[in-house]
Amino acid sequence: MRYKYVYMVFPRAYSKSFLSVLTLMIRCILYPRAKLFVASGGKEQSAGIIKEKVDELCNLVPALNRELDRRPGKTRISKDYCIFMFKNGSYFDNLSATEKSRGKRRHGGLLEECVGIDGKILNEVLIPIMNVSRLCMDGTMQPEETLNKSQIYVTTAGWKGTFAYDKLIFTLVGMITKPDKYFILGGTWRIPVLMKLLDRTFLQDLKADGTYNEASFDREYESKWSGTAENAFFNGETFDKHRILK
Repeated sequence: MRYKYVYMVFPRAYSKSFLSVLTLMIRCILYPRAKLFVASGGKEQSAGIIKEKVDELCNLVPALNRELDRRPGKTRISKDYCIFMFKNGSYFDNLSATEKSRGKRRHGGLLEECVGIDGKILNEVLIPIMNVSRLCMDGTMQPEETLNKSQIYVTTAGWKGTFAYDKLIFTLVGMITKPDKYFILGGTWRIPVLMKLLDRTFLQDLKADGTYNEASFDREYESKWSGTAENAFFNGETFDKHRILK
């Protein structure tokens, strides 16, 4: 809530989407006329995430539900699009991580599972969406307001050498040079197990499985980014991605 740029790398069952959507709802309540968005690899995926989490949050905290504008034509939910309107004029919705979102305007956003978002689309479409600051109730703009151009990146660990990893390193550097604006959070499977959100026996069964892959487990549950061979001349994953076999 207190930082403009936040990058979170968490394993499965860490409640990362739950916490992120809660942040969006609180920001919408505290900042009237705020326009926020959620984007992920697929539009239907992001719609499903925010619908599920908003329903869960409203059941847990009825005060959040009372802030939503449920009148006809306001809060709308469909298979691939959701918009949650608040009584103070704020809202957040889901956008597709494609060229179709070009030209829209929002004040901040949540990038869900950002390892699945194309880096070019993020830089050329999604980030420019946030180039306008929120208009306050007195008609003024406060460009330095934390909400404006705020970006929350949420993901499980992926591969080094990718856009998502480079963004993580950039955020890390920002956390050192501008600690009032940038922040990184991370965690492993141990917290979900401690809080009874994840069953320890499930993880033990995963490791005992004959198809167990240590690198995959490290990415999904230890938040460790997989890399190529040390001191390699080129990144093997990038090379294979662009190679076309006839």
